[in-house]
Amino acid sequence: MTQILKRLEIIKSSIAIEDEEVIELQIMKFQKLDIDNDIKAILEKLEEMNYAKALRDIETYLSKYSGVVEYVDSEIQGLKLELKSLESKLQELVEQKTEYLNDIEEFNREYNLHLGELVKDILILKKEILYKKTIKQQKQKAKYQEDIQTFQESKETIDELKSTIAELEDALESIDEDDENYEELTQAYHELKVEIKKLEDELELQEEELEKAKEFIEDETVEQEYEEVKSHYEEFESEYEHIKESIENSLTLNDEEKKELKSLYKQAARLCHPDIVPDELKEKAHELMQKLNDAYSKKDISKVKEILHSLQNGTSFEVSSETIEDKELIRAKIKEYLKNIEAVKSEIEEIKEDDIYQTIAELDDWDAYFEELRGGLEAEKERLKEEDREVLKEKEPLETTKVIKSQPLKKEKSQNEEEDYWNEIF
Repeated sequence: MTQILKRLEIIKSSIAIEDEEVIELQIMKFQKLDIDNDIKAILEKLEEMNYAKALRDIETYLSKYSGVVEYVDSEIQGLKLELKSLESKLQELVEQKTEYLNDIEEFNREYNLHLGELVKDILILKKEILYKKTIKQQKQKAKYQEDIQTFQESKETIDELKSTIAELEDALESIDEDDENYEELTQAYHELKVEIKKLEDELELQEEELEKAKEFIEDETVEQEYEEVKSHYEEFESEYEHIKESIENSLTLNDEEKKELKSLYKQAARLCHPDIVPDELKEKAHELMQKLNDAYSKKDISKVKEILHSLQNGTSFEVSSETIEDKELIRAKIKEYLKNIEAVKSEIEEIKEDDIYQTIAELDDWDAYFEELRGGLEAEKERLKEEDREVLKEKEPLETTKVIKSQPLKKEKSQNEEEDYWNEIF
């Protein structure tokens, strides 16, 4: 009876200040109470907005049953009022957070609707370019091992030629300058020295190229970038396909319908958001909120209305200030709400620091912004196309090293054999 009388007092005060929202909320609360026919008659008048007759009947009812009102502890009343105030504050913050998140989700939907295919093409090109670079790097690793072996063989060839020079020096020291072969051997010796210097210079350049090739094949950034872009592409594609499906399944609304949808959503969210219901009801509230968010995302006004009607007629959640009567439990709940309020405030600040939120806050015309982005993205796509073509044209970091071959020095040979020998060496 106390609950009924308290709610009638609230309705009476709300009629006086013309607060229809509070009246509607109290009517909904009455649905959960065991009420008599007099109360049912009062509720019918209120639903018909026949407030004058309803007020007269409320005063009669209060006068009739005022003698049975139980003593109310003023401290409990004060604590419950504080808790109710915190509930309202938390509810207000939750609505603000939800609105920000819905704005970000709507912005992402519109972004993908305008630019999704273009962004997807760019990510595919980036992935392909890096894939080709990783393949080129893998091929170069195998080639590098071959070139190292070739380089070692070339060094051995030069060492052999140096040995040949030493043999020539010995031969020149062992014969007289008047010997018929002395001049020929001297000429061959000097030519071979010049050639050795040339080959050593070439080998030094090859060694530098090998160092560059080593840096290239040991560079892990190409493969890391490829894996990152590949992962980014897969995430984007999955999200993009989901958004496309959502857009395809969503209804088209005019401006008035959009406003109505937003209003209905806020009313329903206020009655079932998990952040403002008792712990034992959070799971159920979360499930219902998921359904509400899904209907809102699809712009399904009928479904949102259905959920709101259900909440207003039996499936809404009692808040703590209306169900707890124990002082210590109320104090504990106050602490919990204070903590939750700070947590939601922190979440709101994080949302405000998000790049997308800040972009939204600065924009007056989303469509114009998306068109401006399109120009830059199309230019990036063309640049990547050109880079993709150039990757295949790039020379390998190291050209194949040629082995310098040599034969042991022959001491006795004809003039023609001698010329053939040195030609073979060079």
